[in-house]
Amino acid sequence: MSQSKILLVLTNQPLTKHNFKRLGVGTKYKGWKIKYWTILPFVNKNIYRLYTQKGSRYKKNKNFVEIFSFSDVYNQLKKLPKNFFYLNLSGNYISISILERILKFIEGKKITFITGPEIDIDFYTFGNIKNYIKRNNLLKIIKRLIFMLKKKILSFISYKIKNVKASLTFVFNNSTYMKMHKKFEKNKLVKVDGPEYQLFLKTKNYRNNNKTIVFIDDVVEGSFDYKLGRTQDNSRKKEDYWGPMGDFLNFVKEKLPSYKIIIASHHRRNKYDIPIKNNKFIFDKTSELIKSSKLVLCHNSFACQLAVLFKKPLVFLTSDYYESYHYHSHLLTNELSKALGTSLIKIGKKFYPNKSMINKITSAKINSKKYNNYKENYIHFPGAKTYGDWKTILMHLDKLH
Repeated sequence: MSQSKILLVLTNQPLTKHNFKRLGVGTKYKGWKIKYWTILPFVNKNIYRLYTQKGSRYKKNKNFVEIFSFSDVYNQLKKLPKNFFYLNLSGNYISISILERILKFIEGKKITFITGPEIDIDFYTFGNIKNYIKRNNLLKIIKRLIFMLKKKILSFISYKIKNVKASLTFVFNNSTYMKMHKKFEKNKLVKVDGPEYQLFLKTKNYRNNNKTIVFIDDVVEGSFDYKLGRTQDNSRKKEDYWGPMGDFLNFVKEKLPSYKIIIASHHRRNKYDIPIKNNKFIFDKTSELIKSSKLVLCHNSFACQLAVLFKKPLVFLTSDYYESYHYHSHLLTNELSKALGTSLIKIGKKFYPNKSMINKITSAKINSKKYNNYKENYIHFPGAKTYGDWKTILMHLDKLH
């Protein structure tokens, strides 16, 4: 291999068009090259096949290497230069923690990311726990507790194996920075633009027609993270979510005929997987659709940050489905609605038309003070200059190199 300056990124993500941008594939800076090892086929071949099949819009790139086996790891290790940096974005797996140790042993220097949540929230309050117990049977709660305990133990072991001091840690919003900066040595904690802010900058000159209502698809019925963590609840069905949600969208379409309802498809949804009829799903255009919208309907998606940056009215949606199967997301959606001063619509197990829902949509406005406060705490940094997220990372690594 040429003596390029290398940042090696370990990821468990399939290379969709969205992840191509989010992971900075193709970023160049002063002779630096970012190499990627996707460990998804190594961790779970079935999920890898699912997200690379026809309709998945899976991309290929010479710097995005698929790792299927230890043999692949060995062959790729031989291609690394003597001096390189590495970043693990693939989560807590014992096998990957061992790989981190190997990378350190061959003189790789570790960097880390701290992304932070959509908003700070205390999930383990008495009220939240009480509501969760009320909505779930005892067997399900016991299974969940056993899974959480197992996950904690494995995460602890994994952390101990890979516990290597990072050369630099990058943070992506001010709230996270303020919590962490006292724990780090001077110049070891670096502020960097978050991915949603970068999407905003790339899309802000896109034309704006203000004639659409955009619904943000979370592909919640087939969550990638739940599949990967083997936490999918087999008792639920796709219709449990899309039945009442589709009825709600059709109701809005009927009552507001002057506006076009568009669904911004999740970047991991297969283009042949259209769960409801008579609704338009548009792929790989979420930031553009939000920029050109009149209003955004969403759950606790990070895409709501784009709506804040583009100063679009938001109406948050939660449902019986979320409260039953994604209680964590249900609570986040409620807190985001409060923090941004927006309306919240709750959709039951079955949809019942309600005029107040339409009133919440037609009267939706932005709360400038709350939007700006959220932006400066959870999306960006007050008064910060922007150089591009991955270029900023390489710029700081160049100083260390």
